[in-house]
Amino acid sequence: MNRRERRRQAKQQKKGPGAGGSPPTADDGLADYHFHLGGELERQGDAEGSVAAYRQAVGLRPGYADAWMELGLVLNRLDRLDDALEALRRAVLAGPDFALAYYNFGCVLERAGLVDEALDVYEEAARLKPDFLEAHYALAGAWKRLNDFDAALKGYRRAIDIAKARGPDFAPAHAGLANTLRELGHTDEARDTFARAIALDPGNAGFRIKAALVLPVIPGSAQEIAAARRTFADNLEALVGGGLRLSDPYNEVGVTNFYLAYHEQDNRAFHVAVAAMFLEACPSLGWSAPHCQAPLKKKKRLKIGICSMFMRDHTLGKQTLGVIKTLSRKRFEVVLFRLPGPKDEQSKAIDAAADRVVALPLDLSAARGIVAGEAPDILFYPDIGMDPFTYFLAFARLAPVQMTSWGHPDTTGIGNMDYFLSSQGMEPKDSEAHYSERLVKLKDLTTYYYRPEPPERAYSRADFGLPEDARLYLFPQTLFKIHPNFDQVFGDLLERDPRGRLVLIDDPFGGHWRDLLMKRLRAAIPDVAGRIEFVPKAPLKDYFGLLTVADAVLDVLTFSGGNSSLEAFSLGVPVGTWPGGFARGRITYACYRQMGIGDLIAADAGEYVDLALRLAGAGDGPGDGDGDGAFRQDMTARILAAVPKLFENAAMIRELEDFPHAAYDSRRIGENPVSWPQ
Repeated sequence: MNRRERRRQAKQQKKGPGAGGSPPTADDGLADYHFHLGGELERQGDAEGSVAAYRQAVGLRPGYADAWMELGLVLNRLDRLDDALEALRRAVLAGPDFALAYYNFGCVLERAGLVDEALDVYEEAARLKPDFLEAHYALAGAWKRLNDFDAALKGYRRAIDIAKARGPDFAPAHAGLANTLRELGHTDEARDTFARAIALDPGNAGFRIKAALVLPVIPGSAQEIAAARRTFADNLEALVGGGLRLSDPYNEVGVTNFYLAYHEQDNRAFHVAVAAMFLEACPSLGWSAPHCQAPLKKKKRLKIGICSMFMRDHTLGKQTLGVIKTLSRKRFEVVLFRLPGPKDEQSKAIDAAADRVVALPLDLSAARGIVAGEAPDILFYPDIGMDPFTYFLAFARLAPVQMTSWGHPDTTGIGNMDYFLSSQGMEPKDSEAHYSERLVKLKDLTTYYYRPEPPERAYSRADFGLPEDARLYLFPQTLFKIHPNFDQVFGDLLERDPRGRLVLIDDPFGGHWRDLLMKRLRAAIPDVAGRIEFVPKAPLKDYFGLLTVADAVLDVLTFSGGNSSLEAFSLGVPVGTWPGGFARGRITYACYRQMGIGDLIAADAGEYVDLALRLAGAGDGPGDGDGDGAFRQDMTARILAAVPKLFENAAMIRELEDFPHAAYDSRRIGENPVSWPQ
């Protein structure tokens, strides 16, 4: 919404003293003078002068809702988020019927990462002014960020209807709808809706890029994956050299190529080409901090910055807390770059573990400046590819040495990303070719993981609505990890065990992914698809209970469990695995290698099914007659004996400390990226 429109709505809606509610006073006239002065100073580029003028206005008239709102908006542009939020809070208190103030308050709350609170004020703006197009559009976006995708679909469609009724159609609502459909797996409908957005705004580079990079979430077949990759390549080729220009890729595009990692193929060429396309469209992404261009000094203590959107109660938070806490403070100063987002006990523990916490706004230019101002020697992104903000931030050279790891186990394609931290067990032979970064293979998994507490009570199948008379084969991973080529393996397993049920974790988006997956499975394995059960995603303690009531817990070679396998092993629960051809399919295998256990690793589909049956005591595979569960009991005992090797691994920390120093020294003396192990 432009400034003129804001002024128009404000004049229509402002209440409060001196705005139709009370007789004007001399102070009111002076307050109006300072209010208009604030606007004029802002137009002239004097933001600080504008702030001072607006503060004079609200000092003279404390209930001046317009002045509080404009003050909040200027403070927001100055990245003074706390002050901006307080000013906008005062605006809605002064103008309880002021829909525009609620809308702007929501926008700044979202920028601060307070999406729940933003949702509430967007809803109030839409209630106060039912045809407030921008409020409905923003409300839909908030629902989407809170993972209520059905509400988001309704919100975007409501915004489209409002736009059609009042005149020109609203392209961003079509793009938002398309992006929501894409994430729900409705690929064809998403492409059609993106086409509508582009037709309404053909010069919008962000729309064109998002439309070009659409990938299926739950592909219907291996053939669909192949076709989608061909389309992806063709679309990418058409974008390169097409004169696209972006000023803010995070806000204009705001998506990553996340689903490429689930195709069981080498994605390096795609990621390199996508990164090159973004740099061509927005050269400022490749900005280099001044301290990275100066000669480097020899140091005994390096400043390492850590940046991820998921430093909270999340897989990445669990895997990284121990690293932050235990890195030697004689060798490192640890600075956490904290991005906006929900706060929980895990995020508080992570903040407390760091030497310093530096807040970053969701603004690429401002965030680059703040990180550069800290002058880190090492910048570590535990994941790149899951969140669009850190993906685009990683294009800049903000530290002499920059590295990522397997929080999202696929290469980045980003030229300024120097190293990819992995482990020897995760990497197949010659896997260096899969990475645009220099591959670092530490001896053990790069996690310092605190062993979780077991559930406080015993669980039964009735707790999850699961049958007592069936053998339960649990696959506790997100549904999009099941590659179409694996459908028949699950089918063979269920055919060999007539009492078997495959148990999957339902998706959190109202069943959209589940319905797409079941449509595929009914076509691929029709005779046994009726013996597939879904259970809701549960809190951690209940999830641990689910692990204990399953007869066999299973992995897939296309995208192995990481956090889920560590959690299972902490309870002594065996996981049947079959290592794949890329690191992302070998995490459970690496855990077994670290523990020194090889009995639960299959070499092919036949061995995998045999292993699953044997774990479940089906008495069908090798170990016929093992129905008393002796094999599983033996595996549980061996896992419990060896599992301490996976948790609080001090040896890994020492190696992890050595590598950044070697990498920094190599950069300091002008040598090529260091090879590791050396």
